[in-house]
Amino acid sequence: MSRSNRAAMLLAAVALTLTACSPPPPPFNASEVSGIAYGKDIGIADTSGQIRRIEDFKDQVTLVFFGFTRCPDVCPSTLMRLRQVRDALGEDASKLQVLLVSVDPERDTPDRLDAYVKNFDPSFIGLRPEPTELEKVVKAFHAIAVKVPTADGKDYTVDHSATIYVYDRGNQLRLIAQPDIAIDAFAADLRRLAQES
Repeated sequence: MSRSNRAAMLLAAVALTLTACSPPPPPFNASEVSGIAYGKDIGIADTSGQIRRIEDFKDQVTLVFFGFTRCPDVCPSTLMRLRQVRDALGEDASKLQVLLVSVDPERDTPDRLDAYVKNFDPSFIGLRPEPTELEKVVKAFHAIAVKVPTADGKDYTVDHSATIYVYDRGNQLRLIAQPDIAIDAFAADLRRLAQES
């Protein structure tokens, strides 16, 4: 064996050893998931009537959560926190897309929903399934949305999942987060996904 061949084999062996010894990446702060296809191939109209799918947001880290404009607590607080997370991303903010799926399409008109999400951040997009499609959409994400009458019986609210679904830039569901996740921790997760090639 020639000296150059021996040197090449030695370099290859060293490279393999270094690869094998490199530490695994640290765990994410949100819950990691893999092999789950929640929400795949389902189309939901945005507030301009255009049908949107997760696949439309390739090359962006896409966050999906369920809510409605009359939600008294978790929805506005989650949207505010997601705005803060987006701000914390700095240059990577342009690689983040937030989608709010309405669980109250009967009252969330396109104009109302659009104004609501954009009040928190102009980049946020509201998705409004038709009332007859809502159950199908909710099931596609293994979420929950249940109408609950008010005490006087004259109105209703909607109990719904508060989970945030996080898709990577290749449209794969990678993380599931809860609304109370620390802003800095969540931003670190999203920055890592945004910087993946």
